[in-house]
Amino acid sequence: MASIVLGYDGSACANAALAAAVESAKAHGDAIVVAFGAGVHPAGAHSDRQKLVRQMGDDWAEEALSAIRRQGVEDADAVVVDARPAEALLQVASERKARMIVVGTHGERPLTGAVLGSVPHRLLHLSRVPVLVVPVGP
Repeated sequence: MASIVLGYDGSACANAALAAAVESAKAHGDAIVVAFGAGVHPAGAHSDRQKLVRQMGDDWAEEALSAIRRQGVEDADAVVVDARPAEALLQVASERKARMIVVGTHGERPLTGAVLGSVPHRLLHLSRVPVLVVPVGP
């Protein structure tokens, strides 16, 4: 069975991505893997901040799994990775042989993404699988 990797952080754009991932999973019979990159900085891997970010990732992963299952997709699991968000999604997509990665976007300008390194921007340039970038609805 193919899988969809969903980047989820509890935001409005992540919820839009979740809806798109559920729709695609239902249409194609895919599993969904909710992924969260909890890496803040290699030097701070054991810091209180790192622990807090990881706990937030665990909480958001459970929130997403609950929403996915309520919408009728039972084949779903979650993983929190100690890597920066884009790298975590790429790692999970590779490990799970994902069909695609789905993330949301706030609709930042391309230059902003290029300069600040937005997750969707990095994924579009580095991913070996298709990336669906879902904007927040009106």
